[in-house]
Amino acid sequence: MTILDRYLLFTFLRIFVVCFLSFAGLYIVIHLFSNLDELAALSKESSWPELMWAFYWPRMAELFDKTAPIMALVASVFSVHLMQRNRELTAIEAGGITKFRALRSVLLAGVVVVALTVANRELFLHTFKDRLVRTPQNWHDRGKVKMSIYEHSETGLKVRGNEFLIGDKKITNSEVQVPASISRDLFSIRSQWALIVPATEYRPAGLFLHGVSKPDPIKEVASVVVDGQPLICTPRDFPWLKEGQCFIAIVMDPDEIAYGKKLAQYRTTPEMIAALKKPRSWFGNGASDEVAVHVRILKPILDLTLLLIGLPMIVGGERNIFVSAGIGFLVVGGVFLVNLGCQVLGAAHLIEPAALAAWLPLIIFVPVAVLSMRKLKN
Repeated sequence: MTILDRYLLFTFLRIFVVCFLSFAGLYIVIHLFSNLDELAALSKESSWPELMWAFYWPRMAELFDKTAPIMALVASVFSVHLMQRNRELTAIEAGGITKFRALRSVLLAGVVVVALTVANRELFLHTFKDRLVRTPQNWHDRGKVKMSIYEHSETGLKVRGNEFLIGDKKITNSEVQVPASISRDLFSIRSQWALIVPATEYRPAGLFLHGVSKPDPIKEVASVVVDGQPLICTPRDFPWLKEGQCFIAIVMDPDEIAYGKKLAQYRTTPEMIAALKKPRSWFGNGASDEVAVHVRILKPILDLTLLLIGLPMIVGGERNIFVSAGIGFLVVGGVFLVNLGCQVLGAAHLIEPAALAAWLPLIIFVPVAVLSMRKLKN
């Protein structure tokens, strides 16, 4: 590694670290003072340092995942601008060194940053997804959320309700829709509330319904058996059930019920691919899941393309630092809008196949990046 490479690399890293720490510090200060009362109440159970570490450390990893490619472009822009302002790049070119060779270390640093975001996304973020989806209001599962439709992937049973009490694992005003493929006599079961319960000696884990109002009376309805195993248990066939009670033997994840799509965004790529192979996915609509998988796979390439487009645009000429930064942000905004628009069109089936919605931004911007990089080689 030459002196020039070390000089540029140190400048890049210094600017990158300062930008990220400044942005992260601003995020923590705003979030902390916006939720000061709730965090103060949580600090009574654990010390402030422990609470700050448990709550904000995973969020710093998420912030790095979302902002690192942009920060890399910003660090590259400012590094090159400093060289141009001090006439260092002109002197380097006068010595017969091309711009591409002079800025090689900056490009390699950008590649390393993108690689770190991939490692962070696939190896780290998913281990803290239970913390990332929680807020100070429900940090210890004390809150409640509006109940969305939960579709059990194996049976097709759909569970509805007004609210889901996270701490109690309780669904208020619950309704379970039974598909015709399972039972042609029992279509839906309504109850005052339902409770997600673990397995015991006499029954498996499942959903315990209390105060059943439909069908009425539930004690006269026969139980439903699928593949030799009881799926819907009623008091008629199971004496341990009282009048007005019903038990459904399906495994339900309370976190998925409470957080749904928020939880799904922290899955690893293999988990996203495995979810597509399921017969049904309650938190997806098919096309959007397919687009999301391709977007996840192609994201590192798009992040590198962003750097390869933006960096050559600010090389050369006597631009003001704010002009250079403006050009960088215009590049970021353009790539982001095109990428977001393609994803929306793909999810709405306006771009077919779904994979094309993820590939289209690369089809548009990779040729632009190649033409832009020719400026550094000339």
